[in-house]
Amino acid sequence: MSVVALTALAALWLARGAAGGCGVAELACRSGACVRLDAYCDGEAQCPDGSDEPPHCTVCNRTYYGRAGVAYAVAVPQAPRAPFLCHLTFTAGGGAHGDLVQLAFDEFRLSELGRPFTGGSWCGESDGTALYYSETATVTVSVKLFRTRLGEPFGFRLRYKFISQLDAVVRFGAMEAPLERGAVSPGTYCTRTYEECHRKSCRLQSPNYPGMYPRNVTCYWSLRQKDIPTCKHAMISVRQEYSHKMQIKRSISMASLNKTGRAVRAWRECTGERDRLIFYDGASTDDPVLVEYCGGDWLPRVTSRGPEMLVAFHSSPFSAPLRPAAPAAPLRGFELDVDVVFADSDSLDYAREARRCEFHVKASSSEEETNATAPTGGRGRRGRLRAPSHTLPPNTTCTWTFHGRPGDLVWIYFSSFTQYSLVEPRRIESSERDEEGTMPVTPRAPPPTEGREGGVCAVELRIWDGGGAGEMGARLLGHYCDSAPALCARAALANATRSPRPCAPPDGYVSAAALLSLAATSLPGTATHPLAFSLHYEFVDARLEGTPSPEDGRPARVWPPDCGRTLTTPGVFASPRNALWFGRGGARRLRCVYRLQVNDGRVVLDLAAAAFGREPACSTRPDPVTGRPSCVPDPVEPRPEEPEAGEEVPADFDGDEDTPLRVPHLRIYESPWPGFRVPVACICDNSSAPLKLESGGPAFELELVARRLAAGEDHRHLHFRGSWARAPGPSPPCARRRRLPPPGQRVHLVYPYNHDRMSECGESPFLLAARGNRSVFLRVWGEEIPSGADPPPCHTANRILVYEAHSAKLVRAVCPGNSESRTVQLFSDEWWGRGSRPGALLVVWAAREAGAAQFSWMEVWRAGPTVLQRLAAGAAAWPNASAHCAHACAALGACMAGALWCDGETDCPGGGDEAHGCGAGARLLAALAAPAAAGAAAAAAGGAALLALVCAAAWRRRRARRADKQLLGALAAGRRLTEELLYDASRASSTASS
Repeated sequence: MSVVALTALAALWLARGAAGGCGVAELACRSGACVRLDAYCDGEAQCPDGSDEPPHCTVCNRTYYGRAGVAYAVAVPQAPRAPFLCHLTFTAGGGAHGDLVQLAFDEFRLSELGRPFTGGSWCGESDGTALYYSETATVTVSVKLFRTRLGEPFGFRLRYKFISQLDAVVRFGAMEAPLERGAVSPGTYCTRTYEECHRKSCRLQSPNYPGMYPRNVTCYWSLRQKDIPTCKHAMISVRQEYSHKMQIKRSISMASLNKTGRAVRAWRECTGERDRLIFYDGASTDDPVLVEYCGGDWLPRVTSRGPEMLVAFHSSPFSAPLRPAAPAAPLRGFELDVDVVFADSDSLDYAREARRCEFHVKASSSEEETNATAPTGGRGRRGRLRAPSHTLPPNTTCTWTFHGRPGDLVWIYFSSFTQYSLVEPRRIESSERDEEGTMPVTPRAPPPTEGREGGVCAVELRIWDGGGAGEMGARLLGHYCDSAPALCARAALANATRSPRPCAPPDGYVSAAALLSLAATSLPGTATHPLAFSLHYEFVDARLEGTPSPEDGRPARVWPPDCGRTLTTPGVFASPRNALWFGRGGARRLRCVYRLQVNDGRVVLDLAAAAFGREPACSTRPDPVTGRPSCVPDPVEPRPEEPEAGEEVPADFDGDEDTPLRVPHLRIYESPWPGFRVPVACICDNSSAPLKLESGGPAFELELVARRLAAGEDHRHLHFRGSWARAPGPSPPCARRRRLPPPGQRVHLVYPYNHDRMSECGESPFLLAARGNRSVFLRVWGEEIPSGADPPPCHTANRILVYEAHSAKLVRAVCPGNSESRTVQLFSDEWWGRGSRPGALLVVWAAREAGAAQFSWMEVWRAGPTVLQRLAAGAAAWPNASAHCAHACAALGACMAGALWCDGETDCPGGGDEAHGCGAGARLLAALAAPAAAGAAAAAAGGAALLALVCAAAWRRRRARRADKQLLGALAAGRRLTEELLYDASRASSTASS
């Protein structure tokens, strides 16, 4: 048996008088001449000094020199007798004779000994080229033959070359970019220490790289980062992506054949006879093992948790040089790239403790939130997490716990989640040097999963609403075994110019309280089974102001239902901050109503800020008719967010609005009574605040409405905030004073108020509400102002504004006049069959300058056919009349309450309620019964005046009867009763003279 052993000698042998450069098939004489290789020891001296015929005539036990860069050859020409021992020493003399030795084994056929030497050896057979590069200047090759068999071939041939260190750029790097190979530990063959690899290009090279490494060697490479910048955390990362730099030989098999590896070989495949690399997560072999690697066409990235890593390399004590892969290439070792990864010291990219993978994400106060994204250190309101940047050892469980503040919910969703095995066949070709036998190599099977009955999971993910497994009250939201959780992959497409559809549940997970946790368990470790994910988290501020508002029958839908709030304690307030209620949380629309209410007194509102999106398509301007702030959308409406297929805005979302605003806006109402309100202002741009308002009654309502929410916007883009206080009000309270009781009343208003009890409540509305199924009839003295008139045709800035009580819709704006003016007359909507709710109107005295106004109202109900016939005949009241309509207003074709009949005020247009014995005649009788002391002259004068009054009244009554007969005749003829049939049928509106 023959064995070839290579030993690197530490001493430098200076080559004085070394042979000159000769060809590959030539040998050098001492004189400098060259002779052919086959002429050596052929019995005839070819060299002038006879050096080609030494006494023993052998290539063995000699020292060989040469010039740098010149290739030489040496061979054992024939099978020697056993036992046979041959030492070949090659020495680089320095300078022109080189610094290192390169050996190329061209032919190598040896017998099987059966047991390797403990010092390590190559045995077996090989052909092709196997390169060896020395670490020092001298190398000795020992060829040992223990016994031979008849007919058994023997061959040994190699080439050698002496090279300069400057030319060894693969090992040392170029002069301008040298490689850091570490500091050799004294007394060791290849143990090295590396420090501060962030400043230099550190490389972990196998011994004698870029050639084949020796047998039976153990190397320890200690990687350490001492210089760590402030507020940073250092991690050591080792990898190699290129297959030609990742050649690890394997053990001998029955027949030495090259196989093409298709997967990384690790862990259980790394049997004792294999060459292997072991990575420790720390500075010693007592630290956790990140991966045990023994072959493949690349080395996946292996990263330590902290600033230290230990890499151990063990080569097998026996093996044979391999046949090169096609095309023919020399055998090499491996070279690993070293990187230093810096992370923020307060980040969640690494575990704080060496053997515990735990992460805690704590929310900051919502008032502290100033940036869109939270810092990476586990504080803030929202951010993004990834799987740990460092490699996890096998059977490691990492937990993430999200701690919200009181009133918070935790919302998470995954934009990506990947996990796969590297030990399964994944590559088609590989340059890995395989020494397995003719049987195909079967890579280690991945761990069984739950998909296979009774199996375990390679990667298991669990999500809890609460503190995790074993915690009281924790509820499992999701459990995934070698599969991905619910994903929202479109979140990865978001950038400065693109806002994809938001990732709302069920794309994610929302806790019911301020605590949520998840755990990921990696059974094989992440070096050979990578786990990567991107998780978005947010602490949703679910706190709401005040208490839930009771249902008030309002047709407009509050959405979400919890967004109707009542505030009774003065102080600061703000709109909802729940991101799930806005476009970024997947919501399509929003309507929130905040009611600021005191028991008595008035409300002073100070609106500090309001915003309506990144680019509101609306402006706030004074309304030319009412004089109040109003919302005016831009002429070209912006392109709205496209709704989901088939999605429509619910009809009950807009309530009674005929043309709802399609842009986000905030309406402020004065609401003395729940369910009734009048608009005070509407703002829709981001420059309308600050705004200060004072109510005349006990409550304001703020209604924030967005019919279509933009996908990327949330409470930071659409909001309002401010403060409110209570101010003393008149007694009794305005809400009680201005709710006028039925059946009706005439109201006189003045400005300045001057302690006028009916006027001093300012612009707090009057509520005119009919009972049961009755309607409200209203007359306002003055002229109607056409809608949109700019400037309005009115002699004063004062206004009487009439609103539909249930929808707060403005139905009339009146320029007030005196008692001699024309009147604007109208019914509540249900009189005309529009709506089924009880009749009610709201009247606002909007006084801006000195002036007066008046209006009257009464509750009415429709007269039956019999009543209409009697009214057409000229009767207004009659004995034995039906209790349903004892008193009829002929001008309206309606019935009115008896309390308004003959009360001294004209409530029915035309004065029909003050005629028929309760008008001027009654007043005449009262005058005649005056005391006699008034005197005859006075009585006579009074009688004359009263007589004139009676005549005038009789003339007016006749005129009114004719008009009433015309109206009732039309009703009897079957014509539909419309506003045009009111007192003055010549007007297109309901305006008439009284």
